[in-house]
Amino acid sequence: MSSCEVAGPGEPDYTQGRRPRRPRVGSTSSGPGVRFVHRTVRSLLALLISLIALCFGARSAQAQELPTPVGKVNDFAAVLDANQRATLEAQLADLERATSAEVAVVTIGGPADGSAAGGSLNGRSIEEYATALFNTWGIGKRGRDNGVLILVAVQDRTMRIEVGYGLEGVLPDGLAGAVIRETFRPRFRANDYAAGILEGTARIVEIVRRNETLTAAQRAALDRAAADAGKSWGMAVFLGVFVAIGAFTAGTAAGAQIIVQLLFGLCFTGGALFMISQASPRAALWLMILVALAVTVLGFLLGRRPDWRRDLRGSSGGRSDSW
Repeated sequence: MSSCEVAGPGEPDYTQGRRPRRPRVGSTSSGPGVRFVHRTVRSLLALLISLIALCFGARSAQAQELPTPVGKVNDFAAVLDANQRATLEAQLADLERATSAEVAVVTIGGPADGSAAGGSLNGRSIEEYATALFNTWGIGKRGRDNGVLILVAVQDRTMRIEVGYGLEGVLPDGLAGAVIRETFRPRFRANDYAAGILEGTARIVEIVRRNETLTAAQRAALDRAAADAGKSWGMAVFLGVFVAIGAFTAGTAAGAQIIVQLLFGLCFTGGALFMISQASPRAALWLMILVALAVTVLGFLLGRRPDWRRDLRGSSGGRSDSW
């Protein structure tokens, strides 16, 4: 009798020493499409984790580049003496007690803030540095966002007043710019940083303490003043010569009814006025517009005279002959 038996019909074959695998209920084989989706999801998750780690790493590195606050007055550029720092500290502490608003004064450009040899901003713009410092230090009360940062970069000869959302109605960009132009900048240009910081900070404290929200008209006036700041009247005078030439050309052409010359004069005048609007104060633009109108009227009256019209149009039609 042989030890090997053949399984009958419908009976499992155990002769190979293995039990047959039974399919699990509800299981499906993973095809190429499913495996592709799994690989894609895993890759996206890995990429997302890497981006999060990179963002946290960049933020940590940025925080390490910024100086650590030592109080309300952080004179890392060493432009204030001990008495001046104490005066500012007391002034800002009194403002916080009265209004809960926090004002921080920061000067950079010295060894205490880790400044690079080429400048105090370490390659960043003043706006980027001020925003990073404002957010990292958390200037202002939580929930009120009523902080103000006065940042002076001595080596880079620039500054910025960063204002929290809670005080933007009291100290809008236009007013902050006016304080810089009228109080900080004149002292800084005379290399008197201490006086500029003391006087400018005192004005900021006064504005915040008064807590008056500016009207739309007041803000518009400040914005216009900010737009005109730094623009030159000398450029308006220089371009005014071209305005007068173009206006006179257009006026005489209108009087003599010469279309091509009229269009040329109008374009010439318009181009000069546009350049004045970009490079000169608003008052200079209006003055040049009045000059253009006056010269145009003068040219029109002259262009209507027969002798001027004849010269502008050239000789009249006809026939010439000789004998």
